[in-house]
Amino acid sequence: MAEIIDNNWYKVLNEEELNSPSLLVYPSRIKKNIESMIEISGGEERLWPHIKTHKMSKIINLLKEYGILKFKASTLAEVKILIECKVDQILFAMQPSKEKFLKLLDFQKKIPNIKFSTLVDNYKSFEMFSEICLEQKQKMRLWLDINNGMNRTGIEPNDLAIDLYKYIFNDEYLSIMGLHVYDGHIRSFDIDERKKKCDLSFKSVLELTQKIELNNILVENVIAGGSPTFLPHSKRDKVFLSPGTTLLWDLGYKNLWKESPFLNAALLTTRIVSKPSKNLLCFDLGHKSVASEMPLPRIEILGLENVKHIRQSEEHLVVESTEAKKHKVGKLFYAIPYHICPTVAKHNKAYTVIKSKKTGTWNIDARDYI
Repeated sequence: MAEIIDNNWYKVLNEEELNSPSLLVYPSRIKKNIESMIEISGGEERLWPHIKTHKMSKIINLLKEYGILKFKASTLAEVKILIECKVDQILFAMQPSKEKFLKLLDFQKKIPNIKFSTLVDNYKSFEMFSEICLEQKQKMRLWLDINNGMNRTGIEPNDLAIDLYKYIFNDEYLSIMGLHVYDGHIRSFDIDERKKKCDLSFKSVLELTQKIELNNILVENVIAGGSPTFLPHSKRDKVFLSPGTTLLWDLGYKNLWKESPFLNAALLTTRIVSKPSKNLLCFDLGHKSVASEMPLPRIEILGLENVKHIRQSEEHLVVESTEAKKHKVGKLFYAIPYHICPTVAKHNKAYTVIKSKKTGTWNIDARDYI
């Protein structure tokens, strides 16, 4: 797997055409990341990538070119662009409310050639889905969402989970696809430690599978993990994999997974707009342009990696640098966001950079909720 070693890979020759702040994407790097995803997973058929990171039809179509046809979505807007891209399967990876479930059924009725599915983790939702499907005489595929330590969603892998799986299996209009497991809480820096925690956490899923199958019910599919545990889960047999951030990568994962083959494929542009005192630089990159759920620093400014990030407001970022005098107001810089997923959602388009030139724009099609 060839590695890009050009330290100036991100620079754009026609910088005067770039707005700031803005989002840049590098298609050649995205393609390399897709190739790495396929290599790690052992084949494109094992991949069920999430599109919440990028929300772009252009990237969905790139994935399709590599034979990846199954996708996860978290919003109905994401479902909509997957439909428009004519994918094979869509997993709505968010246990739906009644209103969203009805919308999924409506999508399914209008586009019968796409296989739709969603998640369930409790009896109340199961009963609601069952009643609606019975009333409409329409089927829906479900995955039982398992909580194996994340403590965000999912049913614990116990007897209640077995009973719920059996209820779905025996329902007239609901069909059970298998188990869905997201373990985003496993984020150890050391890959061996991360694998150890992942295997320990997944043990309960394997035990649950065995207990379900004692009831003469086959657990046909398991979807496991996201980007942090992509590598450990890739070593398992008969498990679908759901990386998402691997397509664009970010500073958070770059720091977490240093042995990763993935390349940063999305950056932000920003310019110095003021030099309020001797060692201070103010950039036009506030938290309306970059994810801000974490403490400072929220970005790494390429070429200014060692500056101290002082404060950030809606439209401004102030940093302290002993070399501030070297940099003039108006100078353009590039920055890697710490968390790319919510950063993308703050923009309505991304500029494409091919061979060091701004070549066009890709719309963030699913940015808004519907």
